[in-house]
Amino acid sequence: MNLEEVINNRKVKLVGYSTEKNWLDQLPNKDWLCILVVNDKPRRYIGEVITKIIAKDVGYICTMGSQAELVHDLADEEIGYRYAEIEEAYLPSHSIITTWHNDFEDGIWFALFAADSEEFNIKDVVILDMTDGQENQRLKACLEKIKTEESDKE
Repeated sequence: MNLEEVINNRKVKLVGYSTEKNWLDQLPNKDWLCILVVNDKPRRYIGEVITKIIAKDVGYICTMGSQAELVHDLADEEIGYRYAEIEEAYLPSHSIITTWHNDFEDGIWFALFAADSEEFNIKDVVILDMTDGQENQRLKACLEKIKTEESDKE
């Protein structure tokens, strides 16, 4: 499931989530956006991923898949909990923005072209696929279509 492209001056990388492999080492440590694709995963796995990507200074979390709205809400809850400072919990120095998208192509386009921050420059977009590869072809097809449309505009 390896994919690395540069689209709109952003390095795009597809990473497969697995409890058996170290997916975390494939994530950047700053200036990045995570497209989190989730279908039918238990909340404990989603919570673990959200905690770990926050620790890696994610700037944006865009969720897609059948659990997009739930994952978005869980991310917002975790961020809100950390802002409340009930316990010492790490938050990056920048705000973390969260969105959810029902349409894969719209979500990926948003991540590559519309997502922006005054607090940091998005250099990397990581698509973290938590679907055990079920959405792999769909994700690659969306990326290829966007890439083709953008090159046609040039």
